[in-house]
Amino acid sequence: MAPIFRVLLPAALAGALLLPAAARAATPSFVKNGSVTLCSDPSYAPMEFFRKTGEKTPVGFDIDIAHDLAKAWGAKLRVVTMDFTGLLPGLAAHRCDFIISGIFVTPARTKTFDAVPYLRSSMVILTRAGAAIHSPADLAGKVVGVQSGTQYEVRAKALSAALRKQGKKPLTIQSYPKETDVIEQLSTGRAAAVLTQDTEAAWRQTAQKGMFQVGYVYPPTDSFGIYFRKSVTDKAIITGQVKALRGQGLVKELAAKWKMPESDATAALK
Repeated sequence: MAPIFRVLLPAALAGALLLPAAARAATPSFVKNGSVTLCSDPSYAPMEFFRKTGEKTPVGFDIDIAHDLAKAWGAKLRVVTMDFTGLLPGLAAHRCDFIISGIFVTPARTKTFDAVPYLRSSMVILTRAGAAIHSPADLAGKVVGVQSGTQYEVRAKALSAALRKQGKKPLTIQSYPKETDVIEQLSTGRAAAVLTQDTEAAWRQTAQKGMFQVGYVYPPTDSFGIYFRKSVTDKAIITGQVKALRGQGLVKELAAKWKMPESDATAALK
């Protein structure tokens, strides 16, 4: 099924953080006529999500970052929402100019697109509170939920194959187009666990106290990235602006705002 696209009108972000003057001097080539368009899958709290059902303007850590960059570029931000699997195809088809949507920087993706990392984080196994799952091996024979088209799906399949090779029961992997659907399966008990990130786990444990727990934390090897079409110049500009955001402590402030681990905002990028 083709991804569903929805265009959201530009919206001013109250209290948006400003980049230092030096970082505002350069503008990427994809900014045209004072406007720039972001591709986003608003189902991955607290990175990008709708606070309430029926709302049309997403909020979240990534949305704040996108607004800050758009301000630095002197541009109005326009957001196009779609399923995660449509993000990179949408960028390739010029439906948007850049992506900030909880998407990891991977060698496969950077063969086609440029990416600048802005946050370092860890994958986690998230379970319902009280579950006796404390390691990847504890998932043997259990139902695990993941968002389709993500690295979580890739890693769940790899873990399942490894468990089978060890003579243990493989995972029953359930994939869903939206992360909110994945979390619903965990909430209702249809899934024993989900693979997600420490960012979402921390936010869920605050927003839905007593419902979830982190069973296992993987090493912090994942980097969320800003994706855009190939351009050496644009990559240099955005790399400098992300460095400025982090250097001024603005990424750290946003992490605190969205109840995310402070270590994610301060860890060295790779």
